[in-house]
Order: sequence, then structure tokens, then C-alpha cells
Amino acid sequence: MSTFDLFFKPRSIAVIGASQDLASISGQPIAHLKAKGFCGRILPVNPRYDEVAGYTCYPDVASLPVAPDVAVIAVGAKRVPDALTELGKKGCRFAVILSSGFAEAGEEGAEAQRHITAIARSFGMHVIGPNCQGYMNISEGIHVGFGAPYGLTYPKGHLSLTSQSGAFGNSIVMLASQEGIGFRHYVSTGNESVTTSLDFMDAMIDDPETRVIAGYVEGFQDAHRLLSIGRRALAAGKPMLVWKVGTSEAGARAAASHTANLGGSMALYRAAFGQSGIIEVNDVGDLADCAKALLPGRLPKGNRLAIVTISGGAGIAMADGAAIGGLELPELAPQTVSALKEVLPSFAAVANPLDVTASLLNDASLLRVTLEKLADDPNVDMIGLALAAASGKLATELANEIVRISEERGIAVLVAWNADPASVQEAYDILDAAGIPRYQSPVRCARGASALWAFAEARGRVAQVLSEEPLVLARPLMRQLMQGRRTDLTEFEAKKVLDAYGIGVTQEALATDAGAASRIACAMHLPVVMKIQSADIPHKTEAGGVRVGVQGAVAVEAAFDEIIGNARAYAPDAVLDGVLVQEMVSGATELILGINNDPLFGPAVMVGFGGIFAEVMKDVSFRLAPITRSEAQAMVRELRSFPMLDGARGRPKADLNAVIDTLMRLSAMAIDLREVVQEFDINPLFVLKAGEGVRAGDALAKPFSNGSEVAIERHLTREDALVNP
Repeated sequence: MSTFDLFFKPRSIAVIGASQDLASISGQPIAHLKAKGFCGRILPVNPRYDEVAGYTCYPDVASLPVAPDVAVIAVGAKRVPDALTELGKKGCRFAVILSSGFAEAGEEGAEAQRHITAIARSFGMHVIGPNCQGYMNISEGIHVGFGAPYGLTYPKGHLSLTSQSGAFGNSIVMLASQEGIGFRHYVSTGNESVTTSLDFMDAMIDDPETRVIAGYVEGFQDAHRLLSIGRRALAAGKPMLVWKVGTSEAGARAAASHTANLGGSMALYRAAFGQSGIIEVNDVGDLADCAKALLPGRLPKGNRLAIVTISGGAGIAMADGAAIGGLELPELAPQTVSALKEVLPSFAAVANPLDVTASLLNDASLLRVTLEKLADDPNVDMIGLALAAASGKLATELANEIVRISEERGIAVLVAWNADPASVQEAYDILDAAGIPRYQSPVRCARGASALWAFAEARGRVAQVLSEEPLVLARPLMRQLMQGRRTDLTEFEAKKVLDAYGIGVTQEALATDAGAASRIACAMHLPVVMKIQSADIPHKTEAGGVRVGVQGAVAVEAAFDEIIGNARAYAPDAVLDGVLVQEMVSGATELILGINNDPLFGPAVMVGFGGIFAEVMKDVSFRLAPITRSEAQAMVRELRSFPMLDGARGRPKADLNAVIDTLMRLSAMAIDLREVVQEFDINPLFVLKAGEGVRAGDALAKPFSNGSEVAIERHLTREDALVNP
């Protein structure tokens, strides 16, 4: 963690704007450092005082005897730029700006924040904030900040936390500590003008004392780094837990106004989480439940959970929680069932969940035998144990058995135990010392088990992805043709782009008069679909510009004239390119595929069930591009409607290989055109029976409008020759 070694273990800390009122915001950093016994130099800076809290106070930064390792800036927003400049000249590397009144306060504040960003970068300084509350090296008792939580003592441990909210981040530390989580480091990052949460998370991967990394996030301005940092943490065996708020429309607005962070698309955040093994949490308790399970580092080989209870109700509750977390409750092996029936009472239900009944409260050896048999069962990967209110001397015996079995058999055992702590504290201490996750309820115990499996599964899955090579396609002509385009591409133009990347499209050609339309249709020997083509008419159906199932020369010519007439009436000033005549595809499953070139994440690809109900169903899957074949397969299989593609209820199996190939080609296209394409939709993509391929039935492309217009029409043919996939 060399980048931030001096930040978390400073030898000297300056407080710019220090106050003799130690209860004020500019006095509290000194008060907390002094109370915690900080061993380094405390350097108050304020021309109004000669001393603060017994420390020599200096009139300005230039007068300081040394360049401070860390400077806390606690002055009004207008004085921050000068203070930062003086610190840069002095050679200070880290500045923590507590001051508010920057990007969270409107455009004027945003401009002021851009100014301090430029100053910091000119000196190569790390700046935390502005609008933050400080940070804590909890493992060594160095608390740098303001607010009552900085004066408290927290359990030391191996979880490091970043938070974009100062006050709420403090609350997370306090509440998680009450849940039994021990902390290594905590940083309130505020507006992240220079140094971001991801900078700290990236460094925490290299900190040998950090085992789990967590973050409270309103929005990453450098979100494109999330995937690589998450995968690096995964490879290092350090789980990342992220509580991303602003997932609702109202929440997203609040996040933007709170710390001026761009919330981005939650679908893309979740795509990045999934592709990098980051575990999403949704509350302090959820964060604590996952951290408890993950901190010991005892990972399961699979997702098969055996549940043991002394209460049938607890078993049902844990089973429900396990199902939500993607865990399986396997059938116990025959030899396990036989062995357990020999030792358990005849009225005990030997199944999974396994209810050993209250008889356990009279004989701790029953738990020993039960755990041993389950740990040796080839169908079991981890054990969830619900002990209800077991207490007294028995509790200590039970705790020792749990620890022994877990360590001897190398199996993860998670315990739900809600007895009065006063009567079982020794037992609780035994479990805690051995790193056995302990929970208040069976459901929370199941959540911890699901986090263990989520991390273990992600390590294997992402390793597989990284062993594959994504498809790479380069089409310089397509990039050149779309550079600077100011209007959306018509369907005909967009399909030419798809064809260039090897993505199947319907047979079609553009007709500029009724006779050409008739010739095209007759050449197909099929019923045709006819659509108006105009960059000024994106909603063709609303303009009366679509006809389906047209057959025969007379009908085609009449439809052409009608479509042109409707379009001119709908949009008199529109430039009409002509009418697209395309084959009519029947009996296919309709998907929607797309590219979203997000300003935070970059290119992402999407697949879902399409057609006219795409917006209603919202059955979609996203991945950040580029994707590999296994990721494309996973995208299709995680759709709720996947069984419709896979031959459900007697339907013919769809051409899944063609869909997967199309997704990979779309991903390669997204990367190749990332500088010129903002959005690209294929809706519908007709998926034919297995072995028959796919056809893009409609397409729309939205280029970036960032340059001089290029007349793509001059380069894409409009002759009536058919485009054959």
C-alpha cells in the first residue's frame, strides 16, 4: 500500500485554520489526535494564535519547520486554493479538505472545485475531499477528522472501508463495529476532486492487513476502472463489498445533489460487479453479514449448504434465505443418513435441513457426530448451524466442537445463535477467536453463506473469462464513415454497419421509386416488409411508414406510394431516402441486442427479449465490453425467458450458437466504434431454429455528434441489389 503509507501513518499532520476552540470543526482534528495519543508532530496553522492545545501555532504554511505528511484544510471555501498552493510549494503530498461549498453547491462551486483539482495536480498532490469529514487508521488509533465518531474507539480488524458520505460513513463504522466487525482503515472521500474511492480501494488490495474491502458509493466518476480493480482484488483473494445507493430515480437525484457524483446506470454498475466478483450489499447489516463470512477466508468448493437446527422453523427460514442467495440444499449421501439415524433420536428428521431437535441441549456429543458426518459428506460444501438460545455450560462445549470440526475438516461452518450474551459470552468468544461467522438470525446466516459462495464462484468464473480471448474486429471504413455524423443512421444504413461486422441481417434493398420496390420484392419470391427510411423519422410506425406481408407487384407499388405519402404528411420537412424492402421473417424468437457507450463505463452490450414488448418486459442482461464467449453464453442463460430459446413446452430449440456469436461480434463492434457510436440497437433480432442463424430485423444507430458531418449516404450503396446475409 506504498502510495498511501504516509497518509495512514503520518509522521506529521498540519491543521490549516486550526482553532483554539477544540469543539469547533477546525479544532476537533487536533483534539482527536491528542486524545488518541498521536505520536507524530501536530502543526496548527493560523496567524491569529501562537499556540493551540499546547502546540506551537504557525502563521502560515511557509513557516512550518517541516513539510507535513498530511495537511487538514479547515478554512472557508474561498481560502482553500491559496492554502493548497502553499502546501504544494512546501512539498506536502496529502491534503484533506474538510471545507464544503464546492461541486455539491452548484455550478459556481463546481468551478471552484475544478480550480483546486488543477492546483493539486500541478503539484502531484493527493487531495481527499473537499466536503469530507476525514479518515481513520483504526488499527493504530490515528483519527484525523471532525465529528463525535472520531473520538470513539473501534475494534481493530481487517476490513477497510471508503465512503463518499462523511456523516453516514461514520455511522457505518459505528454500526458495523456493533455487529462485531473489526476495522483496519476508514476514509471519507467526499467530492473526490482528485483522489477517489477507487484509488483507495486499489491501494487496499496491496495492504497485507486488509482482508476485505468495502465501500459506500453514490457514484464513481472513474467508474471505467471498476472492472480492472475488482478483478485485481478477486485475484488477490480480497473480497470487495460495495453498497451502491442511488439505485432508484429519486435516490439517483439525491446522490447527484449530495456529492455531485454522476450516478450512472445501475445496470452497468451491476454488470461491472458481476464481471469482477464484487459483492453488492444493501445495508449496514448486510455489509456486516457478508464481511463476517468472508474475513476468515474459509471458502467453500461449491454452493451446497447443509442446515442443522434444533428448531424446524429456523431450518425453514435458513433454507429460504439460502435459496435467495443461490445456494442449494443437497440430499445427504445414503451413508450420512444411515450414520445419523444411528445416533439421533428416532423422532429427528434426518434430511436437509436436519432437525436434531432439543435433544442436543442435553448432549453436546450429538453435535460433534452430526457435524463430523456432514463435513465428510461428499454432497456438502458448507454447514449452516442454528442453535437458537442454547446457553450455559453446554454452550461452551458446543462452541469448541464447532471450532474443532471446522478446523480439522477444513469446512466453512456458519452459526446462527441468539442466546443472551451474558449466558454464552465464553462460547461466543471461542467462535469469534476462531473466525467462525456468528449471526443473530438464520436468514442472516444464510446471507453470509451466500456471500462465501458468491466470492468463491466468481474466482473460478472470472479466471475462466480471463483465460479466453475476446473477439477483435477492425473496420476502419466504418469508423471513418461515422466520424462526425450528426444524425441517427437509418435502418438501412445501420444494417450496412452490422453486415460489415458479420452480423446477419434480413435480405433487403432500398427503393427510391415504386418500380424499384416491385423489382426488389419479386426477386425475393417472398412476402416483404416495407419501411420508410429517413433520419428525420425515427418512429416509422407512428408515421404510417410500415407495411407487413406485402406480396405481388401491384400491392408492392401501391404500398410504396402510400408509405411515401404518409411520411410526407407526417413530417413535411423530412428528407426521405426511400422505402426499404426486406424479407418477412416468420416463426422466429425475437431478441433485442444493443450497445450503450456510457460516459462513465465506456461501451457495454445488452441482450434481452425484444419486439414490441421489450420496454415492458425489461428482461435484459448487460456486460461491459469486450466480452468473451463464456460471458456471452452467461448473458443469454441468465435471461428469465431463456427457456423459450431452449425449447420449452415443445418449442423448437433456437440457434443459441448464432446468438452467442452475434453478441461477441456486437461486442467487438462496440470496441471498434467506441469513439464514434453512442448507441446501437437491433430490435428485433430474429433467432431462427438451431442451425439456421439469426437476422437483424431492424436497427438504429446513434453516433456521437462531436465533429463535422459526414454524408454516410454517399458511401453506403442504395442500389436495389439484395444484401444477402
